[in-house]
Amino acid sequence: MVSTLLHSSYAAVGGPNLNPPAQGPIPAAVAACPGAPTHVLLSDTEAEHIPGCNMAYWKSVLEEIGGFDPEFRTAGDDVDLCWRLMQAGHRVGFSPSALVWHHRRFTMQAYFRQQKGYGEAEAMLRFKHMQYFDPQGSARWKGVIYGLPRFERVLHRPIIYHGIFGTGLFQCLYPKPASPWAQLVSGLEWNALTLFIFLVSVQVEQIRIVPLLMLAATLLPAISFMVVARVEPKHDTVLARLTVFYLALTQPLVRDWARYFTWLKGKRTPDAVVQTPEKDAGPSLPLFRSRLLSFWSEQGRERVHLLAEIEKILEEEGWRYAQDTGWNSWDVQIFANRWWHIRLRSLTEIYPHGRRLTRVHQGIVPTTFSVLFAVTAVTADVLVALSYPAALPYFLGILALAGVGWLWTGWQLRRRVGDLVRVAARRAQLLPTGGKTPQTA
Repeated sequence: MVSTLLHSSYAAVGGPNLNPPAQGPIPAAVAACPGAPTHVLLSDTEAEHIPGCNMAYWKSVLEEIGGFDPEFRTAGDDVDLCWRLMQAGHRVGFSPSALVWHHRRFTMQAYFRQQKGYGEAEAMLRFKHMQYFDPQGSARWKGVIYGLPRFERVLHRPIIYHGIFGTGLFQCLYPKPASPWAQLVSGLEWNALTLFIFLVSVQVEQIRIVPLLMLAATLLPAISFMVVARVEPKHDTVLARLTVFYLALTQPLVRDWARYFTWLKGKRTPDAVVQTPEKDAGPSLPLFRSRLLSFWSEQGRERVHLLAEIEKILEEEGWRYAQDTGWNSWDVQIFANRWWHIRLRSLTEIYPHGRRLTRVHQGIVPTTFSVLFAVTAVTADVLVALSYPAALPYFLGILALAGVGWLWTGWQLRRRVGDLVRVAARRAQLLPTGGKTPQTA
């Protein structure tokens, strides 16, 4: 590992980690299950991620990017560091000979605690690196994840290039692209949908086969993993294989549960900050005029000056927010409260004589908690409609009132952030236009 650092341009280097011989069938099964720390490779010698159990960095590079983020106390610190290194223009290397023994968890309880910690870390990483995650909260890797076999390996075996008549040199193994269906049917969302359809099928006899088919689809990836998992021959028993099946079935649920609930209760601005009026903001804008703000400059001041002042105020007042990383369609996302986020997008129009018109759009985006709450409410209405049709109008009325209140809080929040933007514009020497473009000569 040190040799790779000394004789290459890599800022960090990692290597593989293997599990020492297990002491029984349960530890052997746990070691063969998904969720162990592993490397993600872009090539044979360059990595996208190296696990924290086997890594080395140049001290100067660590100091350059600010070192490890103390916010990650359970897991995720190594992933965050690798991504920040690459964002700073550095490369992460991989040395296959730098091997370490790394003990896996010895009991199923310890394994579930580890996976819970990984799920929480994924939610925290998503707050900081949103561009690396899909809408469901799973990381999107550019490289290949090495280590354990994939769930769908039974149905999608890898391809070997033999060459014509078997004459090809260096006959390589090419894995087929990972199927998104295995991840879909193993996740928490699919199982929640299965439960919902099951509850509906209690009243609707015609669809009672549907939840059974969905449950079968959930079991298939776990069965597939049980068949192809590499359990130590010494401990490869029926008990070990059944343990692998159970852990492969429940691991995605434990990890998704921790990820979702960390995301739900996680990053949001304290209520005291949101409820404190902005100083020097002047009269508040009408509720429905705060969506689009316009500011004029005679001195060529543009959106970058405004955004810089917005971020200064957010830091001063204690707001939780994320900046655009170059991959987003917004400039700043503010994690405002449990129900809503605010996304700021800006543009600057160029006029003669160095004049500039900057527009700021404030979009209100429902949080994951809002979406889950809405889905739960709709589910309850459907079940009430099937079981007690006479009570449905009352439930719909309650749902409509709750929806109006939900939107009202979003509009109020947008007006509050609009006051902040207007103060930032004043600091940036931009003048509000009231939505009208000043006349130019």
